Amino acid sequence: MVPKKFINLHLSIPEEQFDLAYYALDKYPFIGIEESLDEMIISFNQLDYSHELRDSILAELTYSEIPVHVIKEDVIEDKNWNSDWEQSLEPVIVSERVAITPEWKLHEVTQDIKIIINPKMSFGTGYHPTTRMVCRLMEQHVRPNSTWIDAGMGTGVLAILAAKLGAASVVAFDNDEWSVDNAQENIQVNGVFGIVASSQADVFTVTLPASDGICANLYRNLLIPNFPKLHTSLSVAHGCLIVSGILKYDIEEIIESAVAAGFTHQETVIENEWAAIRFSA
Repeated sequence: MVPKKFINLHLSIPEEQFDLAYYALDKYPFIGIEESLDEMIISFNQLDYSHELRDSILAELTYSEIPVHVIKEDVIEDKNWNSDWEQSLEPVIVSERVAITPEWKLHEVTQDIKIIINPKMSFGTGYHPTTRMVCRLMEQHVRPNSTWIDAGMGTGVLAILAAKLGAASVVAFDNDEWSVDNAQENIQVNGVFGIVASSQADVFTVTLPASDGICANLYRNLLIPNFPKLHTSLSVAHGCLIVSGILKYDIEEIIESAVAAGFTHQETVIENEWAAIRFSA
């Protein structure tokens, strides 16, 4: 049998435009997407790929006002990529108490709070600075028997952490079907199914219940217009909002927009090019 071949199309795209790029790419026959620093690597079966397809993708992204150019195209022989990837993943030590680990590395972790994340094609494995920063802030501010919302849950890591920190209930949602499926599996394997309720929903249209805390690891273009909705959810409890997915260059704009919606800025933490910000309602 002739082995399958795949094409990896490497595109230069600003990280803050990744969510918008996913929408633009939805109609194309890709089989996987890998995110790197300001780079998306889009995989296709070789039989589905052509230069006409590549040019159509570039035109679609450009039409969506996403800065893009081709870095390179690779031809890849078929092999067990998932197995190779699994073996390369290592536990992420968030703090003295918290670690994020794939199930097959659980025996290596000694932290009291172990979050098992078996990632697929969704965001939030702990390797990105935004996930780690939000985890550390949540560790300080999730109170026993509180109610939390995880807006843009990805793999479910933040919702699971809220439950393991003592939250009585957590509402978690994401607009991506793959993320929802993956998060539901991770919620089950972490034993928090009765606490965390997950669903597919869009932050612009979802109705948020009253809550004591919200974590929202979202890009600025999703956060800014939704600050009033987030504030309404937290207003009765004068609750805690932790946001990330923010480049440090956008900190001032994020704070100004949140304050205009009624929030009070409490603290900002920075790791590399990324920031996480805590507000109170």
